[in-house]
Amino acid sequence: MQRTRFVIADIGLELSSQDYLPLMAVLPNFENFYVEEFPFDITVIRFEFIEDDFVIKEDDYKLLSDISIVWGDNFKFMESENSYVTVVDELVRADDTVWIMESDKTFMNSRIYFDRKKLEGSTALSWLIMVAFGQASLRYDTALIHASVVIKDAQAVAFLGKSGTGKSTHSRLWVKYIPGFSLLNDDNPAIRIVDEETVYIYGTPWSGKTHCYVNKKAKLMSLVRLQQAPYNRFVSKKGKEALMELLPSFTALRWNKEIFSTMINLLENIINSVHVGHLDCLPDQDAAELCYENIK
Repeated sequence: MQRTRFVIADIGLELSSQDYLPLMAVLPNFENFYVEEFPFDITVIRFEFIEDDFVIKEDDYKLLSDISIVWGDNFKFMESENSYVTVVDELVRADDTVWIMESDKTFMNSRIYFDRKKLEGSTALSWLIMVAFGQASLRYDTALIHASVVIKDAQAVAFLGKSGTGKSTHSRLWVKYIPGFSLLNDDNPAIRIVDEETVYIYGTPWSGKTHCYVNKKAKLMSLVRLQQAPYNRFVSKKGKEALMELLPSFTALRWNKEIFSTMINLLENIINSVHVGHLDCLPDQDAAELCYENIK
């Protein structure tokens, strides 16, 4: 059995298969997170690769969703009594390739059914691993968020917002105009509560279109939701208002009450320890400096 191991946000990922798979070549964005052995007593999310077809019996599965922001209608998410099944129809080398991931109800153990000939050039595999990691990690005070993050001296600020809002642009403005800041992640960092008062944010292998796969962590100082406006204005948020600023950027299965409730509890703990703000802004230097001064 071949086993390939990674550590992301202090959580282990183990990918296993009966025969050799060139996983490091297929998952180049994971390179900085590779480990030969796991640290002692680490939580491990496991994936087994099955080179075979997975037969979906419609009577055994309930369709929960057939649309995805990433895959459009080339996607299905289904539930049976004991598992979830994620189906992605990916275009690889002008051929349709169907990827299927069967996960237990906790997402701690998944089987990925694949065609070896279609491994090279695929983006679906990385995405499927991200889906399982995002759900399984919630029970360990960890969450993937949709955000762009800048870091300086082991302290970080995360920018939230709808796609197209300008998160990446705002990060670039900080890097350009505010000395000492660099980009940690540009799409899907991980947040982890390590004790009741300390929240860290981590780089991950998932950074959208920006090749920024930094294996670092930093203390999270602020989460700021951006909104485009013809002016620059910063407002700090607390309590329920802070929760509503964060909720759209966190992901949990709304069909799984346990996972969804875990995410809400995690959010409540985060806003007790991390500053939350809202920035109406233009894509300019003044917006970055206004945001920085308010957080500082």
